[in-house]
Amino acid sequence: MSQQSKISNSFFDFLGFSNLFLAIAVCCSTFQGAFIFDNIAQPSFSFAILNFAAAFFLYNLQRVYQSTLPTTDHRLHWYRKNKKWIFTLAILFVFGFWEVVWSIFMTYREGIFVYSICAFLSLLYFLPPLSLRKVKFVKQFAIAFVWVTVCIVIPFMFHNNEFTGIRAFTKDEWLYVISQFCFIAALCIPFDIRDYVKDKEEGTQSFPVSIGIKNSKRVAIGLMLIYFILSFFIEVRSLIVIRGLIFLVTVIVITQANEKRHPYYFVYLTDGIIILQTLLLYVL
Repeated sequence: MSQQSKISNSFFDFLGFSNLFLAIAVCCSTFQGAFIFDNIAQPSFSFAILNFAAAFFLYNLQRVYQSTLPTTDHRLHWYRKNKKWIFTLAILFVFGFWEVVWSIFMTYREGIFVYSICAFLSLLYFLPPLSLRKVKFVKQFAIAFVWVTVCIVIPFMFHNNEFTGIRAFTKDEWLYVISQFCFIAALCIPFDIRDYVKDKEEGTQSFPVSIGIKNSKRVAIGLMLIYFILSFFIEVRSLIVIRGLIFLVTVIVITQANEKRHPYYFVYLTDGIIILQTLLLYVL
């Protein structure tokens, strides 16, 4: 392997396995709502910064815990070797975003209580004694719930930068929340397929372990179908073309997913669909 190839692989390993790419996807998922609903633009962009930092911290906290356990997972072995670089980056993020994050806490303090609950649920997702990820049929829905709450619901609680709560949500905003919940839950299933062998050994009752890989793909496609159909009822902006494209791409990724795929397939293709959705909303 050439030196250039090694550098390229090291870069993509770090970007993907350090959860940096995932944090970027969370950030994109947060501010894409601003492209549809003008009155929540400012809180969406503000929480995008907070969510980027929080996602990077919490997902790496999960990796720290998992890497202390016996494992044959290539990603966790990589993580053990590169923890110092990841934590160096995390410290730089703390210093770089500290004033911005503090400003967000002060400006949107009514939403921080809900944000704190979501952070607590994120810890319960992987930490004993609950370990929600191991509860039957809960794994992907727990992720989707927390993801949609911090990326969409909390910013939507501030119309025109004033706290209005969930009672002020419009029909279009509720439909957007539900459709994005289905979208994120569907994208979690390919990751469950990737982890099929590991989940089975650990006793994690994910969809693939419980109902099989083929049926899990059907569930994911069903969720994506709901995501697409709801676009016909969101009147603020026509989403049919954008969601039609996302639906097709996602269904292809889901149907072609299997546990033998290269890790990049899941890290960059599956999570990359979230970034693609944001780019399409910006461009079209």
